[in-house]
Amino acid sequence: MPTLPCTDKSVRGTRSPSAHAYSPCEKRLADQVNIMLQVETLEAIKRSASIPSMPMVATRCYEMTQDPHCDLNKLVELLGTDPGIAAVVLRLSNSSLFGLTRQVSSLHQAMTLLGIKRVRELVLTRYLVQKTQEMTTDLIDINYYWRRSLATAILSGKFADVLSPTQRDEAFICGLLADLGVIVMARCMPQVYAPIVANYRPHGTEDWIHAEYNVMGVSHGEITALILEQWNLPASVVEGARYHHASHGDLPANSAGARLARIIGAGSIIAKTLCETMDPEVALKSCIEGMERVNLDVSVLAKALDGLEQQIEDMANLLQVEVLSSRIFSVISKLLTQTIDAGTPVSVG
Repeated sequence: MPTLPCTDKSVRGTRSPSAHAYSPCEKRLADQVNIMLQVETLEAIKRSASIPSMPMVATRCYEMTQDPHCDLNKLVELLGTDPGIAAVVLRLSNSSLFGLTRQVSSLHQAMTLLGIKRVRELVLTRYLVQKTQEMTTDLIDINYYWRRSLATAILSGKFADVLSPTQRDEAFICGLLADLGVIVMARCMPQVYAPIVANYRPHGTEDWIHAEYNVMGVSHGEITALILEQWNLPASVVEGARYHHASHGDLPANSAGARLARIIGAGSIIAKTLCETMDPEVALKSCIEGMERVNLDVSVLAKALDGLEQQIEDMANLLQVEVLSSRIFSVISKLLTQTIDAGTPVSVG
């Protein structure tokens, strides 16, 4: 497993605000301690074999679909070797998420109507969810994890439709997997990580993101990036996951990964809010902050929220995972729509 450089900007982007008060000497000492923590954490994860492997069918599917002249018949034959994959792809293809007007009844038809790239993402989604389910731990409310991850994925895909349409599928996959490192760290180092991940829950504070770096030397985004790198996913998806909690100043300049990171970061902020029951005005403020991360008008969010609750439930049913229920989506959507219709400026204040 490759180690992470101590100068990685994603690390600096997750530091506690108190780090800015360090003297130069304290700063050097803190960096040295962090290097030791980082190595210790990465070695522990490597020894524990907590990083899941990608199934051969998924790996071969990804390799084949990288070829622009991929033979559809051979791809259908490959996917047919997995008894469950055809049914899952067909269920996903016929869901409301893709808006197809025709009923999809075969893998070949799915590839023709959706395109090879999207079918590839469906196949990866199926296997990734399966692998994540196999790694569940009592330290994490898995229903909360899936609601937050699915909300992040769907919102990220919608934001990408506006900002970078060619990255729509990558944004969905990256959003779905961004928090996979949370589960791996919880399984690998439960005693150390338990007090940190205790805040990965409804109404938990975001201090846990800084605590990861301060206590363990790495963030869950970096661990997710390591996993996605081992799975040979696109570099932009790897970087998007690595930096999704980083500040703008800590993002790599002019890269597709940085653009994805901003999109996933916005989706994650809003998804967290939508997984909680809170004062609608407070929730609205948090959602607006998320939109400011990607410089999108709130009208885009209002449109994205339309039907989102049902889309999350549909996707959860298709992937056979359970999610926490919440009805704040429609409340915030209504507030945004009323504000926009009234011509009232929407800002964080």
